[in-house]
Amino acid sequence: MSDSDARDDPRRSVVGRALEILDCFAGGTEMSVAGICERTGLPPATVHRMLAALVEWEGVERVGRGRYRLGTRIWRLGVGAPQVRRLRELAQPYLVDLHVVTRGTVYLGVRDGGDAVFADRITRVKPTAKSVRATRRMPLHGTGCGRVLLAYSDDAWSLLQEDAEHSEAVAEIMPALRREVAEIRLAGHGITQNDGLPGRTTVAAPVFWEGGAIVASVAVSFPQTRIPDPRSIVPRVLTTARAISTDLSRRSGVGLT
Repeated sequence: MSDSDARDDPRRSVVGRALEILDCFAGGTEMSVAGICERTGLPPATVHRMLAALVEWEGVERVGRGRYRLGTRIWRLGVGAPQVRRLRELAQPYLVDLHVVTRGTVYLGVRDGGDAVFADRITRVKPTAKSVRATRRMPLHGTGCGRVLLAYSDDAWSLLQEDAEHSEAVAEIMPALRREVAEIRLAGHGITQNDGLPGRTTVAAPVFWEGGAIVASVAVSFPQTRIPDPRSIVPRVLTTARAISTDLSRRSGVGLT
């Protein structure tokens, strides 16, 4: 039996192969067929066949010729997990109040590996196909909401450093990102200009659970022209994040178990 045949041993179940392929996308990574084959040891024919089934199921989606990423169904399953759902239900009244006061788009972000997944979104702005895609799931370093999660998650920072060793694009932003993360930890909040779109500003703050572990971040995004000085709403964002943290601790793990 050749090495290729051994790797594609029929005793590796169909479900097992699909899960191996899905694992390749951890952290929001886009993957090619060749990259998946290299990581899993599966032959191209098997990978093509499994990807076709995953695309049909909406667990994976094509983003370009020969490249794939996690699809909407995986995101919906993650956001629907009991612990995330309970956190969202607990936080929502606070998020609505923050939206009313600031008139910005309010997000509740949770970490999934190297990604920020937006478990809730309160807005008056009618979503577009582009905005829905952009706010569903993003790398932690790619959004102000995610950078707060990154600042308080040592293991996520370690994963990003590993990515920088293999990605010139990530390596280039690391010095500036390192400074920004340090500033977030010092100030207890983050302010990101041109966050995702030119002229959009985000103010974000961490939500903690018992023992000081970060479980989420609260963020408000708005056009810079609406609030020229974002520091003016920092106290509101901090108050909301702290209120959710206090409620989580008082309910002893409602958001996590």
